[in-house]
Amino acid sequence: MKAAPWQVFRRFAASTSLQSHALPIEFPPAAAHSCRTLNLEGCAGTVHNSFHTSVSSFHQSPQLPEQPHPPAYSPAGRVTGPYTVPRQPVFAVVELGPTQYKVSPDDLVYTEKLKGVDVNEKVSLNRVLLLGNQTQTIIGRPFVPQASVVACIEEQFQDAKVLIFKKRRRKNSRRLNGHRQELTCIRILEIYGVDADESSLDHAAAV
Repeated sequence: MKAAPWQVFRRFAASTSLQSHALPIEFPPAAAHSCRTLNLEGCAGTVHNSFHTSVSSFHQSPQLPEQPHPPAYSPAGRVTGPYTVPRQPVFAVVELGPTQYKVSPDDLVYTEKLKGVDVNEKVSLNRVLLLGNQTQTIIGRPFVPQASVVACIEEQFQDAKVLIFKKRRRKNSRRLNGHRQELTCIRILEIYGVDADESSLDHAAAV
């Protein structure tokens, strides 16, 4: 009767002392202690222990303090008379609610209603994501420190009505609703944090 392959291998392993050909592996005392602690043997236990040691030391290292996000806007005074805003070759990207706006001085921006402010009041937009002129660009992470955009509230109104019609088939269900979004119109007065290029100012004055 012919023996199975695994029976042949078992006989060969019993006849030849495979353990005598194994090479002993020596580890330093610290590594051997770590292997015994983890109940592992060989290089895998040493690598596993060193990885967890590095991760624990990383978590124990001092973390940088988290910078709080500035408020979206804050009061900055009130307009008492007519005003004119000179055009300047600078721009900024500000965040108001879920929307980002690229603005320049004397721009008119329509945004969602700003609560707590009235017409002719000034507001400082503090969440400035980017500043720039014709020669440089300043990118925030995510906001540019010590930068702001001053704007004036010119109007608060409601947008045109939007009709929303819903119908469920074969359910005798119909619904018609209207919605008017409240908006605020602001005019950009000044951008702080970046200076206009002198050559650009000379060109604008000449024009």
